[in-house]
Amino acid sequence: MHLAGLVWAIGVLALLLLALVSVWKLRRRVQASIELTKGVRLCDAIDTPFLLGLFRPTVYLPSQLSQQERDVVLAHEAAHKTHGDCVWKLLGYGILCVYWFYPPVWLGYALFCRDLELACDERVVRDMTREDRAAYSQALLQCSLNRRRRLVLCPLAFGEVGVRTRVKSVLRYRRPGVWLSAAAVLRCAALAVAVLPEPKTG
Repeated sequence: MHLAGLVWAIGVLALLLLALVSVWKLRRRVQASIELTKGVRLCDAIDTPFLLGLFRPTVYLPSQLSQQERDVVLAHEAAHKTHGDCVWKLLGYGILCVYWFYPPVWLGYALFCRDLELACDERVVRDMTREDRAAYSQALLQCSLNRRRRLVLCPLAFGEVGVRTRVKSVLRYRRPGVWLSAAAVLRCAALAVAVLPEPKTG
């Protein structure tokens, strides 16, 4: 048991150290940046836009982005800020650190990060026309093509990940109707009732 506990602690410390190093590297990379507007900075040393931070998240944009691409990225990152996704991602990474030895947790964390991006895209394109959604998808693809290396693992940063899935989702997006939303609520309620423990008798 002592050996198992030691292995677990080493794994937790390794993941925490990896996160700290990732944050440090990103901070160093964006030191030479200029402020575009409040909370938005331009940087020549990055090739993909991302949101970095917890309490005061800042959007970092590659200098080579066009104005249309900037508008798309800023709308996307503003949705992340509004819904506190930085906090949720940090909590998810904390769970990953604690249960690192359980493979499904890694899959769950990857899907969780992807779903945060998909939900953010949905918030942005909800009131867009078909033409605007096509422009949004084109901007996502362009940001993906400009990226020469992956954003390092960092629980405080959001990058352009899962672009192919996101583009398909944006182009196929249809605003959910009232009946579809009601059906989803009923399914959740039925599932909650099904998993509730039965009261003890006697």
